[in-house]
Amino acid sequence: MTAQEAIKRLQYERPAREYHSNLNEVFDMAIEALEKQIPKKPDFEGDGYWNGELVYDTWICPCCGKHYEVDYEEYDCCPKCGQKIDWSEQNG
Repeated sequence: MTAQEAIKRLQYERPAREYHSNLNEVFDMAIEALEKQIPKKPDFEGDGYWNGELVYDTWICPCCGKHYEVDYEEYDCCPKCGQKIDWSEQNG
């Protein structure tokens, strides 16, 4: 079972909020943790130019928005929130 399949199943099996609020919190935490295991592409940001081209020197976690330096801070997962990062076909 993939993380995406598990998320769909948890969302389907999630009890009605008014009767099981504590159990819903458990389901919500499990869904959030599983979603972070699905790699997401980071956003890139540039703040300067080199030879007339914008230099993308910062990558941004797609989950929590934390900024990191390109070429110096390339993690498999965001150190702040744990979101897996998809580095395939970088745009920066």
